[in-house]
Amino acid sequence: MSHQYYIDKFQHLNTNNINGRNSPHKVCMLLAVMKLIEEGRITQNRIEFDEPLKAKFSECFAQMRQANDRDTPENPFYHLQSEGFWHLVCHAGVDPKSVKRYSTKTISHVQLDDELFDYMRSPFAATDLKDALTNNLSNLSDLFANWLIGLGKSEKTAKNYLQALQTSLPKWMAEQGLSEPQPLTQIRSYQQFYALAERTKQLDEFKIRNNTGNGMYNAALNAYSRFLADIAQVDLKQDVEDILEDKALSATEKSTLVSTRLGQGRFREQLVNYWHGHCAVTDYAETQMLVASHIKPWRDANNHERLNPYNGLLLLANLDKAFDLGFISFQDNGKVMIARQLEDPEGLGIREDMAVNLHREHKQFLSHHRMEVFRGL
Repeated sequence: MSHQYYIDKFQHLNTNNINGRNSPHKVCMLLAVMKLIEEGRITQNRIEFDEPLKAKFSECFAQMRQANDRDTPENPFYHLQSEGFWHLVCHAGVDPKSVKRYSTKTISHVQLDDELFDYMRSPFAATDLKDALTNNLSNLSDLFANWLIGLGKSEKTAKNYLQALQTSLPKWMAEQGLSEPQPLTQIRSYQQFYALAERTKQLDEFKIRNNTGNGMYNAALNAYSRFLADIAQVDLKQDVEDILEDKALSATEKSTLVSTRLGQGRFREQLVNYWHGHCAVTDYAETQMLVASHIKPWRDANNHERLNPYNGLLLLANLDKAFDLGFISFQDNGKVMIARQLEDPEGLGIREDMAVNLHREHKQFLSHHRMEVFRGL
């Protein structure tokens, strides 16, 4: 099957409809699988219902759940079979027709269509698939408001951004012939919204209005773009495209930066060597479970900083995610800092007595992380 075939399938999943909104469970399960493939933790077309998959599902689900949604990854693991590309493989001697729900006694693993698995392994194709999944999500306005508040924005700011995206900006953009007169929060594709927002920002009329509004319109566009990228995990493709289109870089430099952005290449090797194959915080020593994490985020760093091993920590995936989202940071003496907003840190294996042994060259990057990424004590 073609890439477009699976994009269409991902855009129109058979989801449960609860009180007029779609359940996010299937979306979260597919995102979890692609994230584990990206991290190198799923390397063959065999998806097992194991702890890494359940943990990754829960990470995605925490962003998308609403009301009484329950964290039940076993349900989409079983029910995705209705989509036609997700194939349950039962244990020997088990009649598939007798299986009505997930059970370790009956289901061994899942196998995807071979073509789909290959697309999921491609950073570019996988990004399109992730972007397509957001088409299934309902009530993006509520999710966006919750996402903003989770970043430390006030309810008033969230309300102002939503009003700009749903009323002021759409009306003006329709007058300029840029889009239909509909709320921008109805746009579910990161790539579609990003392209529209960038065209809008270039117009002189927008610059005038934005200046009059003290930058609020630009902030609202940037926040919603970042929100769509976050829930669909699609920044990777844009970053790689930016590298490939940079005429100031040689072919070798482009290859190096692309490998680094994909979590491979020399940068990861240097971190593995520097930290002797152990997690910088916990000393855990299984390198395939560790993530090469940038301290100063990729989006904020220049090309030299992106390749600097002192701008990196080798972390277990749970710590990497908390660090990337600003729920934890580190003082110059290495002691962990835990944001108030992080609920149940010990449930994620994060403790107040944790610390990392830092070199002085790490500290300039950590200063940026504390100022620009960390959500505060």
